[in-house]
Amino acid sequence: MPASFTFRRRAPRHWLLVRPADDGQAWQWRRLPGHEQGAWPPPADYLHGDRHALVIPAALCSHFHLAAPPGLKRHEWPLLLEEQLQQPLDQVQVHALSRQGQYLELLVVDRACLQGWRAEAQALGLDLEAAWAEAQLLGVVQPGEQLGWRQGEQCCLVRCDAQGRRQWLVWPDAFGALPDGWHSADDLYSGAWPQPCTVPPLSASCLGAQRQRRPMQLPISPLQRRLVRGAAVLGLCWASLALVQWVGQVPAWKRQVEALTGPVSNVQQARRSLARLQAEQTDWRIRQQQLVSLEQQVGQWLQAHPDWGVSASQFDGRTWRLVLNGDQAPPAEQHWQTLADAGGAVASAERSENGALLTVRFDLGGQP
Repeated sequence: MPASFTFRRRAPRHWLLVRPADDGQAWQWRRLPGHEQGAWPPPADYLHGDRHALVIPAALCSHFHLAAPPGLKRHEWPLLLEEQLQQPLDQVQVHALSRQGQYLELLVVDRACLQGWRAEAQALGLDLEAAWAEAQLLGVVQPGEQLGWRQGEQCCLVRCDAQGRRQWLVWPDAFGALPDGWHSADDLYSGAWPQPCTVPPLSASCLGAQRQRRPMQLPISPLQRRLVRGAAVLGLCWASLALVQWVGQVPAWKRQVEALTGPVSNVQQARRSLARLQAEQTDWRIRQQQLVSLEQQVGQWLQAHPDWGVSASQFDGRTWRLVLNGDQAPPAEQHWQTLADAGGAVASAERSENGALLTVRFDLGGQP
């Protein structure tokens, strides 16, 4: 009788979330899915059988939505925060949670704190696969919705505006009433962890690709070892030759950079200047695309209304000023805003005192 085999899919492992405590108190843990939680240590089977993730206290991280040119590299994210942060950029770790159009959603954590937590977690026997902010545990927030919970003498809130951009707020009770635009926090769930509590995606983790994996070791023969050594020596020779050529080209590269950005004193300053120049060029290309779209919309309207003509047109890099003349009653201002929406602009219209001219302004920087 032939043997039969049954294959069973391995059940997904739970997550053991751990959160650092203030003032030397014990760390807090929470298991997901499920409702188990408490102070350190957790049960041994949770510690050895679950996946581990660090939860950064909401009050110890910052959240930003900043305009960013397309193609911005990971190491260039901190450059967007030069005017927002009060500490040097090399002392923080920046992670992009999402991109929405021309904007990046950034999470900022003190680098020394994060490294200290990771070291302490390792000492506790944890193998961290991810690190999330507390606000991320609230899950997906729909446009116009506000979620949150009360944690001791403070409340943690997350809301989403009409454009789909999330905003975070940690508000101590000692500050009094919430800022304008935030709903009352009187009826919030109160506890050490949010309710409901969800596991964010790994792509939104602050650790990113930093988690080290144990290298795989494959057996090799003595002949293969000699071949590897020979290849390594040959590679070293080529690398030395390439280094000599590269050193000789450095002055020429520096002259090219200074021709674009002006004099620079170090590599970091040159990188910031080039990133700023790239952002300006990208912004100008976007403005040009917006202007072409607006010109097409206005041109179609003029063809449909021959009683109106153009007296003057001026563009200063951000605002297109259009002066029209006509004998008929001008359209309502909302009509111009409808045309402006096609180019992502904000429109305003003003009639001259004698009523013969109509000045329409399209602000191309008025909308994201």
